[in-house]
Amino acid sequence: MGLALLLAAGLGWWLHARGLLLPNLWRLGGSAAGLLVAVRLFTAGKPIIALVALGAAWAWWVVHRPRPSDPLAAARTLLGVAPGADAATINAAWRTAMSRAHPDAGGDAETTRALLDAREALLEAAKKAAPADKG
Repeated sequence: MGLALLLAAGLGWWLHARGLLLPNLWRLGGSAAGLLVAVRLFTAGKPIIALVALGAAWAWWVVHRPRPSDPLAAARTLLGVAPGADAATINAAWRTAMSRAHPDAGGDAETTRALLDAREALLEAAKKAAPADKG
């Protein structure tokens, strides 16, 4: 039992040192609980029920995996433009947002940088989505 606690503490430290513990705590906790129940059932001589608990732990792990975020969706929300916005609309929304967020207007540098990054990402995406001129 002492070795299991030592291993669990070491794993917790390793995950925390890499910044993976807190974002995945719900996922890790649920899976670990299911695994512990499965081990306890297996040692109690109930292997079929233990397999069900092990399957539940695996399902918890799969269902609670992190979802990838869409940086373009965040950029569109920040600037307040629609998904198919053209360059003129993006630039107009950026100018409006910058008039409020610029440090000279009482905003902060962090918000200004976020707006600049959002505009660059959306303009790049709009340029890729625009049909090529057949001049």
